Amino acid sequence: MRSRVLWWRWRRGPLRRRSDVVEAWTVLVVGVVLFLGVPAAGAAAGLAVHADAERAARTAAATRHRVTATLTADAPPPVPAVGTVPLYDVPARWREPDGARRTGNARVIAGSRRGEHAAVWLDERGRVAGAPPGAEDVALRTASAVLAAAAATALAALLARHAVGRVLDRRRLAAWEREWRRTGPEWSGWTA
Repeated sequence: MRSRVLWWRWRRGPLRRRSDVVEAWTVLVVGVVLFLGVPAAGAAAGLAVHADAERAARTAAATRHRVTATLTADAPPPVPAVGTVPLYDVPARWREPDGARRTGNARVIAGSRRGEHAAVWLDERGRVAGAPPGAEDVALRTASAVLAAAAATALAALLARHAVGRVLDRRRLAAWEREWRRTGPEWSGWTA
C-alpha cells in the first residue's frame, strides 16, 4: 500500500535532494504568481488601459463633430450569401457648421443609394474621421488588456515552472547515471 507524506520536499531527511527543495520553492512561487500575480497584473493593466481609453474617448468626443452627408453615388449591392452587410466608402457632400460645402467619403452599408443621408464624423481640421469611441469601446479595450496581461503572466509563470522542471530532471538523470556507473558493476558484474 502506498502512503503519501505531505510536504515531503520541505522535510529534512537522507533521501531529500537539493533539486527537491528547488522544485518545491519553484512550485510555491509559481502558485503565488498564479493566485496573486495574475489578478494583480490584470488589474494593473486594466486600470492603466481604462484611464488611457477614457482620456482618448473624451479627447475624440471634444474634437470631433457629426454632420449629415448626402451620398453622391451608389454603394455596391449587398452580397446575398454573406452573413453581415459590409461597409463601403462612398462619395458624399455635406455642409460644415460654418456653412462651407465639403466633399469626401462617407462609410455606409452596402446597398445605400445616391441621395440618401449618412452620418460623417469630422475632426477639428474638417477631415473625415471615425466616430469617437463610446463606453462599449472603452470597456472592450479594458477587458482585452486585462485578459492579455493575465494570460501573459500565467503563461510566463507556467513556462518558468516547466523550464525549471526540465533542468532539474536533467540534473537528476545525470546524477542517477553517475551513481549507476559507480554501483552498476557491483550488481551486474558489468565493467566499463
